[in-house]
Order: sequence, then C-alpha cells, then structure tokens
Amino acid sequence: MNIGQVTNRTAILYHIFYEDHIDAICDELHHVVSETSPLLLFNVCDITPDKKNISEKLSSEFPGCIILFSSNKGKDIGGKLLLLSVYFHLKQPCDYLLLLHDKRSLQALKSSRWKRGLMKIIERQQSQIIFNYFDSHKYCGLIAAKEYIVNGNIKDENSTNTNSEKIIEITERYKIAPPSHQFVAGTMFWVRARPFEDFFTKNDPLEIRKSLEDGNVLDNFSGTFTHSWERLFSWIVTSGGYKIHGI
Repeated sequence: MNIGQVTNRTAILYHIFYEDHIDAICDELHHVVSETSPLLLFNVCDITPDKKNISEKLSSEFPGCIILFSSNKGKDIGGKLLLLSVYFHLKQPCDYLLLLHDKRSLQALKSSRWKRGLMKIIERQQSQIIFNYFDSHKYCGLIAAKEYIVNGNIKDENSTNTNSEKIIEITERYKIAPPSHQFVAGTMFWVRARPFEDFFTKNDPLEIRKSLEDGNVLDNFSGTFTHSWERLFSWIVTSGGYKIHGI
C-alpha cells in the first residue's frame, strides 16, 4: 500500500487502546485493505502496554500505514478526531472514510457481541456492496450495522440521557441541526467524506478534542463531552442533508 497515491477511494481511521487486540485487528483488516487499497491511519493510545510492538506489527502487516500515538483523551472519539486532523492535513482526499476502534465497553456486559455486530460492516466483500449503495444513493451519507443505529432523544420529560445539556450546548455552538436524533451507537461506520470535510474544515478537530475528558470516562451519572460527541459524529452527516443506512 502506497500512502503517496492520491487515488485512494477510502481512508481507514482506526483507534487502538487494548494491547491484546492487535492480532484480531490485523486479521479483521486484511481483506478490507486488499479490497479497497485504502489510506490507512492508526492511533495507538500512549498508555497502551507494548505499544512499540503494536506499532511494529502494524508496520509489518500494513506497509506504508501511518501510526500515531496520543494521550487517552476522549477515548476513541478523541483518537478519531486526531486521525481526522491528520487525514485532512495529508491532503489526499478520499471518497469515503471508515471509522473503527478496538471496542471493549466497560458499561456493556455483552461488549464482544456488540463489537462483532458493529464490525460486520468490514466482513468479506461487504465493502463493494457498500460502495455500490453509496454510488446508487447519492443522499446516503453513512452506513453502519442496522442494529446499532438508535434514536438518542436529547431531552424530554421521559429522557434519562445524562448528556442532554452538553449535547444541546455543542449543537448550538457548532450549528448542528439534525432532522432526527438517530445516531450510530459505538461510532463505527462508513461515511461519505464530503460532510466531514465540510464540517471539520470549519471546525478544527484538534480544538474539539481539547474539550474532551481525560481517561476512561463514563456517563452513567453525569454527562460528558466525549459521549456527547459520539452522537454528533452521526449528526454532522444528517445535518448536511444526508441519510443513515443500516446493513
């Protein structure tokens, strides 16, 4: 894979936190990389044990990939914002972005099943099906596993969303006005690059990253900017007039 080529149709942005996932990550990615010849960017958390060997493994398995190291700020959301910043600075525009991370939710007892469900978007030959759908549906902006496309009500009398106030603050500040509160729980999806380019060229992803919390934050009892931006990633797309499609 040659990162200097400018004809990549896809950029894959992958955030890594857990040291024991690297073999599975490589196995998961090999066929989608061979099918799409992507621009491939990894971010490894700088507190991840054995990060040097992780970097060496990635370089060996995916020659030419770009590997970053960053603090544990904003969990995978912070990592993806950093990767987006680097992607835009490379000035190697792609048609589609694929956002992934080595998910292991501390809140979900069935997190391994959750990750498997989210990752079906990179199963063998799935990329061509997804490209064909994007090509034939010009208003489709995002494609994800359908069972993880959920409605995240911001605030009503029955809402238990601890992030409501922060979500309202962010949407007002960045003028994000989605037609519905539908979003991809888990933040793994294929996305048309255009709406992200439109938003993040006006709003620096590194500045947004600064607002996120440090460490493995949870939103069980109070809201966080990190979990609020999980919703906003989808709403950036739908605010631009695009739709979400589930597979």
